[in-house]
Amino acid sequence: MDRAQLKTLGLAFGRSIYSAFKTVVMYSVDHPASERALQQAYDTLSALLAQAPQFTFGFINHRLILNDLLTDEPLLRPFEAELTRRGIAAITFTGGISQVELKRALSLLAAKPKAVEGAGGIQAFLAAHPLSGARVTLAKKEEGGDTVLEGDTESILKGEASRGQGPGGGSGGGQALEALLQFAGMERESGALLKGHEILDVAGKATEAALLGQTADPQGVVEALSRLVEEVTPESVLSALPMGKQAALRGRPAADIAADVVEDVTAGLVANRLASAAAGPAAAAAESEAIRVMTLGLSMTRMADRLLQKLGRMLEEANLPPEVFERIRQGILWSGLSQEEKRKQILQVTEYDDQAFRRLLDYVKECLQARKIDQAVEAATHYFGFLDGSSAAVRAELPRSLELLRAMAEPATLPFLSSIAERLGGALLDEARLLDRECHALVADSLVSVVQMAAPQGDFDLAHRAGAALEQSRARDQREHAECCEKALVRLFPPEAAGRLIDLYVEKRGDAGLTKTTLELLRWMGPASGEEAFRRLVEEKVTPNRMLLLRLLTQLGAAGVEAARNRLADERWYVVRNACVVLGDLDDPEIARDMHGALRHADGRVQQAGVTALVKSQAPEATTALADALPALEARVAELALDELSFRKDPATIDGLEKFLQLSKGTKPGALEKAVYALGVIHAERAVRVLGVVLADTGQVPLVRRAAADGLLRSTQPVARRLLEAYVRVAPNEPVAASIQRVLQRTAPR
Repeated sequence: MDRAQLKTLGLAFGRSIYSAFKTVVMYSVDHPASERALQQAYDTLSALLAQAPQFTFGFINHRLILNDLLTDEPLLRPFEAELTRRGIAAITFTGGISQVELKRALSLLAAKPKAVEGAGGIQAFLAAHPLSGARVTLAKKEEGGDTVLEGDTESILKGEASRGQGPGGGSGGGQALEALLQFAGMERESGALLKGHEILDVAGKATEAALLGQTADPQGVVEALSRLVEEVTPESVLSALPMGKQAALRGRPAADIAADVVEDVTAGLVANRLASAAAGPAAAAAESEAIRVMTLGLSMTRMADRLLQKLGRMLEEANLPPEVFERIRQGILWSGLSQEEKRKQILQVTEYDDQAFRRLLDYVKECLQARKIDQAVEAATHYFGFLDGSSAAVRAELPRSLELLRAMAEPATLPFLSSIAERLGGALLDEARLLDRECHALVADSLVSVVQMAAPQGDFDLAHRAGAALEQSRARDQREHAECCEKALVRLFPPEAAGRLIDLYVEKRGDAGLTKTTLELLRWMGPASGEEAFRRLVEEKVTPNRMLLLRLLTQLGAAGVEAARNRLADERWYVVRNACVVLGDLDDPEIARDMHGALRHADGRVQQAGVTALVKSQAPEATTALADALPALEARVAELALDELSFRKDPATIDGLEKFLQLSKGTKPGALEKAVYALGVIHAERAVRVLGVVLADTGQVPLVRRAAADGLLRSTQPVARRLLEAYVRVAPNEPVAASIQRVLQRTAPR
C-alpha cells in the first residue's frame, strides 16, 4: 500500500473498531446489537490485510499509529484514552485472522479497567486470556502525560519490517518453492520437491489458502508457481497433468501453466462447495461464497471466460441445475462493474430476491468503506421503500433488512437510522393501513433493533421517539399490545445501558428537556433501571448526587417501587430508610404491608421514614398500619404517627390505639396523651368506651387519665355521660372526679 491508501483504509478501520468497542462495552461481545459493528470492523480489517501481511493500530502520545505511519485523528482520541486506561498502546493483527479471533481480541480490549487491574495489570490479564491472530503492545502512563511503550516498539513503528515482505516478495521470498510452501502453510521436508505431482499438491493447497482468505497476497501464489515452473522446467509439471492438458499446455509460457493450475483448483473448490451445500439458506450462502471465491480467482488469473467454462463443466458433472451457474456468472459480472454502474442498477430494482439483496448489501458496504456516505444512504433509502407497501411486502423484507441496517449503523449515517426509526414508528400507528398482527409485531421488533444499533453512538433522542411511538401504540389497547409493543418497549435498551442513562441524568441535571427524556427511557427499561439507580445511591459519596439519585428513584414508577421493596430487608439502616422514602413518594399500592418491618426497625430514623411514607399514602390500610405499630415506635416517632391518626379520625384504628394504651402505660406519656386525643376525635361509641377504660385505669399516669376525661366530656355520644357518671360514683375521691362532677352538674339536662 502507498501512504494515502494506508491512511484511508487505516482510518476507516479505526472508526469501525472504535464503534465496535463502544458497542461491546455497552452491551457485550455476544449481544445481537454487536454483530453489525463486529462485522464492519472485520470487513475493514480484511481489506487492510489483503494489502499487507499484518496491520498495526494504536496510539503514542495522542498520535495514531497505522503500521509505519503516524498521523492525527481527533475523533479517535477518546479511543486512545480507553486503551491507555487498560494499559494498551497498540495491537498488531496478522494476516489470516478469523472473525472469531477478532471478536475475542475485541472482548479483551473492552474488558473493564477494574477487571484488568484485578488480574494484576494488562500483562497478567493477557497471559490469562491469550490472543491468537493479534499481538498487544503495552503502554505505561507516566507523570507528565507521556506514554511509554513496553514491548517490540521498533517493530510497531516499522510495520514489523523485520518479518520481511512476505512469501515470495522482496528479501523474504527466497526461492519460488519456499514461497509456495509458505503460502500453503507447509514445511519443507528433506530434499527438494521436484516431482510434478508434489508441486501440484503444494500449488493446490497454496491456491486454496489464498481463495479462503488465509493469504495476504493471492496474486503472489500465481507468481511463485510461475517461477517454480520455470525453475524445475515446465515439462516436469506437465507430466503430472492429464494427457489432454499436457497437449494443450505444452509449449505455453510458465505463467499460462500456473494460471491454468490455479483455475482448475478454483473451479474445483467452488463446484465441491456448491454440490455439498444443503438446500435452503445454506445453498444461498454457498452461492454467495462461490461468487467471492470465483472473483478472487479471476483476480489471480485474469482469464474470466476460461475459468467460467471450467466451472460450468464441473457443475454439469455434479448434476447441479444450470440456473446455479447462471447466478454465479451474473454475480461475477456484477463484481466487475464500476461503482457507478452498480448504483444505476440498484436504483432500478423494485423487488428483491436473495441475489439482489446481497448485491445491494455489498454495494452499501463498498460505499461506506470508501466513505461515500451519500451513495450508501441513497441506495439504502431506495430499498426501504418496501415500508410503504403491503403487509406481505413488509413481512418479507423486514427480517433481512436488519443486516443492511447493521451495516449502516455508524456516526455518519445516524440521520438515516433516525429516518428509518421514524418510518417504523409511523407504520405502528398508521390506522389507515392496519398492518396484520404478525407484521405489526415484526415492525415493533425492528424498531427496537434500530434503536439498539444507534445506542452506541449516544443518540438517545432517537430511542425516546421510538419509545414514544411504542407507548402510544400500546395505549390503544394494552391487552392486545402486551406481547408486541409492551415487550418491545422494555427491550429498547439492554439492562447494562441503565448505568449510562443514569450518568447522563446526573451530568445533565440542568437540562430539563434531556432530564425528561432520560427519565422516560429509564421508566421504559423496567426493573433494571430501578436496581441500577438504587445501587448507585448506596455507593454514592457526594451528597448532591445522592439527592439527585433519590429524586430519580422517586420518579421511576413501578421500577422504583420494585427496587425499593427489594431493599426493605437490607442490614444497613440508611438503605432501608431510602427505600421507605421512595415507596412513600411513589404511593406504593402495598404501602401498609411493605412498611411493616420499617415501623418496627431498631433505628428510629427508619421508623420515622416509614411513618412519613404512610402519612403520604392515601391507602385505606395506612392508618391501621400506623396504629398497630405504635407500641414498637420510639416516643417521638409515635407522636408523629398519632398526629396523623388524629387527623384521619379512622374508626379502624381504635383497636391499635387501645392496644398501645395498654402496652405502653407508664411510658411515653406525651404519646399516650396524644393517643387518648386521637380516640376522642373518632365519632364511634367503641372509641368512647375505650376512653372510659383509660379513665378508670389507675395504672395510667394522671395526665393520661385527665386527657381521657376531657375526651369523654367533649364527646356527644350518650354513652360518654353514663361512663363519666359511673366513674364519679365508683371513685368520688379521685382528683379528677370532682372536676368531672362539676361539669356534669353544669351540663345536666333541665
